[in-house]
Amino acid sequence: MATRDLQGVLDAIGSATDLPIVVFDLDSTLFLARSRNLRILQDFAEYGCGRYPDLPEFAASLTVADLGYMVDHPLSQRGLLTDGLKTELRAFWAERFFTDDYCEHDQPTPGAPEFAQACHEAGALIYYLTGRHISGMALGTTTALVKQGFPLFRGRTVLHLKPTFEMPDGAFKKQAVADIHSYGGSVVATFENEPGHADTLRQAFPEGVHFLLDTVHSPTAPEPHPEIVHIPDFRL
Repeated sequence: MATRDLQGVLDAIGSATDLPIVVFDLDSTLFLARSRNLRILQDFAEYGCGRYPDLPEFAASLTVADLGYMVDHPLSQRGLLTDGLKTELRAFWAERFFTDDYCEHDQPTPGAPEFAQACHEAGALIYYLTGRHISGMALGTTTALVKQGFPLFRGRTVLHLKPTFEMPDGAFKKQAVADIHSYGGSVVATFENEPGHADTLRQAFPEGVHFLLDTVHSPTAPEPHPEIVHIPDFRL
């Protein structure tokens, strides 16, 4: 690959001599999971307005940029998070975040649909590799992908979800490596927001260029490998 950037990915797809594969994570990579958290926080504010009367107005004033890795981040930042509120909000969040209904509210990372489409049109197999689980998020995920303009149901697209909610994301993504290899092509690029998962893909597919979205990631994540390329979004 001539350049370690998004245009270089498209150039490498166009010059590939075998099937080029591009691997995309979904949450906080192609989609801003913070948009789902924002909707959950706003719904909680209405649900709990009797106990937290100031919360609806506060939640309504927030934007996606105010959200962090956890749903209660903006409350913590403003000094509004009590232990009771934290417990109740996180329980409300856990019942909704991993569901079809709420992932339909996901908004794409800037430039993501257009870049995924450009990769597909250039000839790549688009491989969506996500820690979302089949039984509770398959419908919402496919709906969001189609609604937001990502290539799907058009050939050369794969949506690989976890078989169960309980399966750890890291173990699932390591198992998925064998499936990606089974296509017999070459991985041109991978895109992740979690440094640990990005490094798993880097080790499995050394021929590709591996990108880390500087959105949000687990607070316990390891330091990114120095070969991994950081990008803020998918705008060329």
